[in-house]
Amino acid sequence: MTATTAPETSAPATPEDLLKEESARYALLRRIAPTLRHHLAGAMQPIGMVSAIMERRLQAAQPDLAVLRDNSKSISTLSRSAASASMNLITWVAPKDNGAVSIHEGVEECVGMLSTDLAFRGFTVTNHITPSDMATSVFALRSVFTGALIALTDAAPVPAAITISCEAVDGRSRVLISVSSEPGAAAAEDPRAYRKLEWNDVLALARAEQVGLVHAADRAEMVFTAALNADVTV
Repeated sequence: MTATTAPETSAPATPEDLLKEESARYALLRRIAPTLRHHLAGAMQPIGMVSAIMERRLQAAQPDLAVLRDNSKSISTLSRSAASASMNLITWVAPKDNGAVSIHEGVEECVGMLSTDLAFRGFTVTNHITPSDMATSVFALRSVFTGALIALTDAAPVPAAITISCEAVDGRSRVLISVSSEPGAAAAEDPRAYRKLEWNDVLALARAEQVGLVHAADRAEMVFTAALNADVTV
């Protein structure tokens, strides 16, 4: 293990620390911007499909009004769903609050956000975290866990397998990410969007969110403050 930050002994942030944090948040947002755009487009796609079908049916000599009425209801339902999904995606950029999320659901969300990009780059992900009452800050998880996952995969030879696990330790949640490259793996290409994420970036985020972080070339261990009694949101 090569670096660590301990939240329980962290000193007040200096101006230099704040600049590093701001730089790290920008770098993380630039890296996830393409996948945010992909998920936004995915939320809107069903609306366009139903609209196209409805338009063709309207061109019939005698349109079936009952079917068109159902199509109209579907568009309304899909629009509400897309709006909700879009608002949730926007909170990755500008969180409206710092609520709690279960470790299981929060990690699933972060992995799901990056799953397509990771698959294209030659990574497979196995998540061993099971549903439980363990919860933590949703913003801390999105920032530090996502940052650590990107930093690890940026430096790992591909193809490789990613394993994620979690355990409760002294009222906190310890999350472990490990990367195991396959025989004959080669250095990964530079990220297609922006630059690689460095461990200094992730450490700056961990200090800001008071998350314990220890990392090596093939693993990262994070200790999140538990929020077991909080109102858990996704």
